[in-house]
Amino acid sequence: MKKLLLFGLGVITSLSVLTSCKKDEVAVAGPTVSFANNENSYTAKDESDTNRLITVTVNAPGELATIKIYEVKSTGRTSLITITDFPSKTKHEFTYTIKSKPNTGDYKIEIEATDKKSNSSSSIFTVKTFTVTPTPTPAGDISSYSAKLLGAQNASAGSFLSTTNGLVYDATAANNKQDSIDFVYYYGVTYKSTIGAPDDKDVIAAHTGTANFSNWTKRNKTRFISSTLTATQFDAIKNDTEMTAISSTLSDTKMTDLAVDKVFAFKTEAGKIGFVKVKSLVVDAKGSITIDVKVQK
Repeated sequence: MKKLLLFGLGVITSLSVLTSCKKDEVAVAGPTVSFANNENSYTAKDESDTNRLITVTVNAPGELATIKIYEVKSTGRTSLITITDFPSKTKHEFTYTIKSKPNTGDYKIEIEATDKKSNSSSSIFTVKTFTVTPTPTPAGDISSYSAKLLGAQNASAGSFLSTTNGLVYDATAANNKQDSIDFVYYYGVTYKSTIGAPDDKDVIAAHTGTANFSNWTKRNKTRFISSTLTATQFDAIKNDTEMTAISSTLSDTKMTDLAVDKVFAFKTEAGKIGFVKVKSLVVDAKGSITIDVKVQK
């Protein structure tokens, strides 16, 4: 009986000790994340102010496990960096450069700290980015050439035109101005009334009988593309707005089957863009074409 009594007293004593230990345990605070001077936002001064250096301090009485840096967007957050090596177990201070871009809206970085007891805390730093309103590019000046008559390969009129000065040259004069010639006109059975670049193979073949043309050493690479502009719209062009609006690649070496009021675009080897409108035609190898030209200066 005495042994049972002693055993019971021992159990009660043990329970009392365990209960006392639990009551004596001190709760450890979770980690905290703060920024220098308690500032958690920054407004960019101008469009070039894209890098912001921030200083971050993390305190973790429960000992640091990880510090993670995220980029925060409306669609969620993206992990950027994870830090797991700390000189101090309970405190870590570091700097981080936020790289933002103008016209992208606010840029947010979230710093999340987790301690070894799986407690975590985070803070967000916001950079308010600079909005840039583009300044419209002023319209450029153009050169306009009216009623330029080009003869076909067997005509007496010159077949060669320079868009730099708007002059039409015969074979002899054109031979001495090879680097200035952008258009050559011919009439063929297949392609009918055609304006092409000096380097187009069909232009060269059509003008085989033209003095010296087959021996040219400089053939400008003018390139063409069809246009949806009407003759009336062509007439209304006052600056190079229509030219700079062309986004398609100009790759054709000639424009064929030309007809009155047909409008097409071109780009010279020098990079000047322009439009041509056909005014009149005499359709045979001794005939001619009359065109209006508008081109960037």
